[in-house]
Amino acid sequence: MYKLSKDRRLRKNREYQFVYHNSKSYVNKLMVLHVLPRSSSHQTRIGFVTGKKIGCAVERNRCRRLMKEVYRLHQQELENGFDLVLIGRSFLKHVGYKEAEQNMLQLFRRAKVLKKKRSL
Repeated sequence: MYKLSKDRRLRKNREYQFVYHNSKSYVNKLMVLHVLPRSSSHQTRIGFVTGKKIGCAVERNRCRRLMKEVYRLHQQELENGFDLVLIGRSFLKHVGYKEAEQNMLQLFRRAKVLKKKRSL
């Protein structure tokens, strides 16, 4: 239902590098979000990154899983037509799901990649 399929992910190094060099970034205490607008007919693609400053492989993988889970549950709320790279920072390893969710949604709102809420 909420699977992150291959066509919705950034997979190649050159795709990540293109986003890094041509995007606008948004930063908070836990994460950095790089946003590159594309045509609105394309699906939004995302990549998750954690650097070695976070800690050992176990901690990096936990942080990546945490970011992926928050994204998985909120991916339907995002607009189409963006390439996103989400980078975990060292404080991410000390927080739980709720705080990670709040911070990620805050970054998405600041980047204006969330769908507009329709009033009935």
